[in-house]
Amino acid sequence: MSNAAPKLDLAAAARRLTAAQVGIRERRRFRRIPIEVNGRLLDTLGRELDCRTADISPGDIRIAAPALPSVGERVVLYLDGFGRVSGSVARHCGEGEAAVIFDFSAHKREKMAEQLTIAMNKQLFDGAIVEDEKPIVAARPDHMTRIEFEDGQTCMGEILDFSLAGVTVRTGRNPPLIGAWVRIGSIHGRVARLIEGGFAVDFENRPKSA
Repeated sequence: MSNAAPKLDLAAAARRLTAAQVGIRERRRFRRIPIEVNGRLLDTLGRELDCRTADISPGDIRIAAPALPSVGERVVLYLDGFGRVSGSVARHCGEGEAAVIFDFSAHKREKMAEQLTIAMNKQLFDGAIVEDEKPIVAARPDHMTRIEFEDGQTCMGEILDFSLAGVTVRTGRNPPLIGAWVRIGSIHGRVARLIEGGFAVDFENRPKSA
């Protein structure tokens, strides 16, 4: 019998997350995850502007740009690591930020979920080697990553499981309080629940003042 460590099919988990959310009748149907990448924005006036993502989901995105298109306007984005995406501005949110809902087919949403999984894998493991950037990414559950707590202390933790929504880690130290901010690799989130020897984190953008 093989003693090989079981693999986590993270892209499949991402697809399950996407499928579960498709039927939710909300403007923002998908949970965004805090990934920041640079890009270019092309609006209907022909302007090409630098932009940066604040967070992304398989269904929509929040971007920051020096000038924002109008609500309802169609835009095209060229994002580092993701390529060309398009959609319509749903609303302005915050200073210099806008939410854009993608005009994707179900197949394109699935592909975006896979690309997000790859990006999350890189940021979560904070420089660790990822398997060839293939669409299906599997990480060993004993993979170690760096964890930073609100008080500035750090430790290494073992990744037990992760998806586009969050991560579960095991550490050798006392767990933080539920609701506390932590950084896993380079991704922020809040402690959602405690487990024996560790805790689970929901990914979330951390306000600059927090």
